[in-house]
Amino acid sequence: MKIKRLLLPIDGSERSLKSIELVKSLYQPNMVTIDLIMVSEDMDEILSEEKYESARAEVMPVLLEAAKGLEGFEVNCDLLTGKPGEEILNYAEEHYTDIIIMTKSTRHGFLQMIGSVSTYVVKYAKCIVVIVPEI
Repeated sequence: MKIKRLLLPIDGSERSLKSIELVKSLYQPNMVTIDLIMVSEDMDEILSEEKYESARAEVMPVLLEAAKGLEGFEVNCDLLTGKPGEEILNYAEEHYTDIIIMTKSTRHGFLQMIGSVSTYVVKYAKCIVVIVPEI
């Protein structure tokens, strides 16, 4: 299997960015395309286009800052809304992801992500899932 596309769900925490370091240690920039995503569970607050754009304006700088750590790589950044595990898997399938690389950290609040989500992703993913340990 030739690895072409990686999905890195992050929450902006220092811990979640460890997946970026792993990618840089395993792949050269010309080898893969990377999708950096964040998932917001706060659906009640993002029902309108205006609120979505407001949330996007808050999150995109975090994603773009993380993308700087992948200089030279082709990186796509996106904000998703919904249940994190489901959204990660839907995104992976829609974008023909070869590997999902994520940490097992937990963050509460606006961008709750990972933690029990990693278990869900491992269980239902149709591609390889790599969980980066806390070191």
